[in-house]
Amino acid sequence: ESIVCTPKMAEVSEAYPDFISQRVALFEQIKAKQAAEPRDKKPIKITLPDGAVKEGVAFETTPLDIALSISKGLADKIVAAKLDGGVVWDAWRPLESDCTLQLLKFEDEDGKKVYWHSSAHILGQAMELEFGGKLCIGPALEEGFYYDIGGDVVVSEADYARLEARVKKIIDQKQPFERLLVPKEVALEMFKYNKYKTEIIQNKVPDGDVCSVYR
Repeated sequence: ESIVCTPKMAEVSEAYPDFISQRVALFEQIKAKQAAEPRDKKPIKITLPDGAVKEGVAFETTPLDIALSISKGLADKIVAAKLDGGVVWDAWRPLESDCTLQLLKFEDEDGKKVYWHSSAHILGQAMELEFGGKLCIGPALEEGFYYDIGGDVVVSEADYARLEARVKKIIDQKQPFERLLVPKEVALEMFKYNKYKTEIIQNKVPDGDVCSVYR
């Protein structure tokens, strides 16, 4: 389950709600702990749709690295990847074992979904920073995306220019997406200020299981 997380620490100031800085701090704490955990960086083989086999290293080589090894033009076009015929994988996320790999462009159905979902995350960050409301859901649609926001927030056409300016600023900063896998109870702690997110976590993540959080 994907749950939008947080802006970078550089984006946080006293002008923004406390829940943002608290969420950032917890994300950074978990990220540092997981980065220190040992990984089995063994050689792996990545098989492409045409049968070509690329060599890689587990927990280091990403789908983007594979695309770059073919051509920069291809790397500029991919938005995600699909592993073993079914698992959609972030282009920047290290591969973990031998796999078959399909590189996805925006024109691919799954690539389009990833692109719109990623765009929704950017919109969600902009809405939190501008309006301080509580985010609910922000799914990809067939041709676009949206993000629901709750609390004492009313967004009208008069706010569009302000929101678009914030989105442009976020995009210009080229913030990398980051992903963590966290236990259900940690996700609940991270989003304890937001009744919408905690309801999603409670209903969709089984007890004792983990979920992914992105920023």
